[in-house]
Amino acid sequence: MINKTEQEIIERWDKNIPLMVSITCVAFNHEYYIEKALDSFLMQETNFSFEILIHDDVSTDRTVDIIKEYERKFPNIVKPIYQSINQFSQGVNPMFFLFPKVKGKYMAFCDGDDYWTDTQKLKIQVEEMEKSPDINMSFHPTYKLINGKIDGILSKQADKNRVFTTHEITLGGGEFCPTVSLMFRSRVISDFPDWFAKMIAGDYPMQIMGSVKAGALYINRCMSVYRMGEVGAWSSISKDNSKKQKEHLLSFHSMLNKMNEFLDNSLKHEIETLIYDSSLAFIKRRAIDIEVRDEVFNIYRDIFSKKQKLLWYLLYRNQDLHDGLSKIKYLALHR
Repeated sequence: MINKTEQEIIERWDKNIPLMVSITCVAFNHEYYIEKALDSFLMQETNFSFEILIHDDVSTDRTVDIIKEYERKFPNIVKPIYQSINQFSQGVNPMFFLFPKVKGKYMAFCDGDDYWTDTQKLKIQVEEMEKSPDINMSFHPTYKLINGKIDGILSKQADKNRVFTTHEITLGGGEFCPTVSLMFRSRVISDFPDWFAKMIAGDYPMQIMGSVKAGALYINRCMSVYRMGEVGAWSSISKDNSKKQKEHLLSFHSMLNKMNEFLDNSLKHEIETLIYDSSLAFIKRRAIDIEVRDEVFNIYRDIFSKKQKLLWYLLYRNQDLHDGLSKIKYLALHR
């Protein structure tokens, strides 16, 4: 736990400045990570006040105990929501519970297994967004943490600060802006449709909504860490969760179509491109059961080109042929 008292943090804040940032954090079985996340919030050096809204979705490890320790030490800053029924399993986005609690002018995001590395992060993002009143969203690159070690930088989109368009954000498919880097003006919440509460991957539609008015501000400074490949992460592919992968894909496509409809079909080309690319990538993934990939191919058969249909039957679906061609390519490169 951070070696600071609540009073030491609060005494830096200008009492004439209204609550500036609500930090939203979603936690579930993060006992090995949540302390680092909370400390990275509390270490922020600002002259404005912030609050930490943390949602625990009925963790079965020590996550709740750790959060309660922080709640006791920082009662005016750390404001948890403890669920009695796991909301994710009910198909409800945890942000649905956090948004009504937001009181700050801005919202900053960080999941319970990620963390911030720069004590100036909140200060920098707020200052940059205050310069551009029409901008509703900002983000920045983040370090990748793989197997406990920093391994490069994720989402370094430019060599200087710049504004990206909704077109660019949408085509990024949710990976263009790291969730751990996101900051929004809280006013964007009022624009969200009712169905948003059912969108499990809620950060991506938020990126689209946040960028619609005036684009998204990219700040060229790496200020956070995103954990990749941890046990239990959705990105950890196995044959046991092939059907879940399919459900996630179809849910993602449903969300894209709803977003496009909500925005008066203004993202039709981008949405069609994303659905095509993600479906093609899915049927090519060898780690997913062939039966499940076959189901997805048949769902989207009509959108695939003749070339891709041919490759599906001759290569993607034929594992022995795929392996044989891979060996031939390897031998050709290592003669």
